[in-house]
Amino acid sequence: MTLGKAATRKVRTGGGTYNIGFNDGDETQFYAYDLAELLECWVGFCAENGFQTNSVDYVERVCE
Repeated sequence: MTLGKAATRKVRTGGGTYNIGFNDGDETQFYAYDLAELLECWVGFCAENGFQTNSVDYVERVCE
């Protein structure tokens, strides 16, 4: 699924660290201020590594 769909009601404005599970078993982590910044990080990550941007399995906020 897309990051926008997976992140619904999980990403908050103000900054946070988020785990993104993708490709049925891979995971990465980003710090982002809001959903727009998280999307920017995700799209760049996918472009650099040759992943599809619609390969998201889940998004979870890391407790800080």
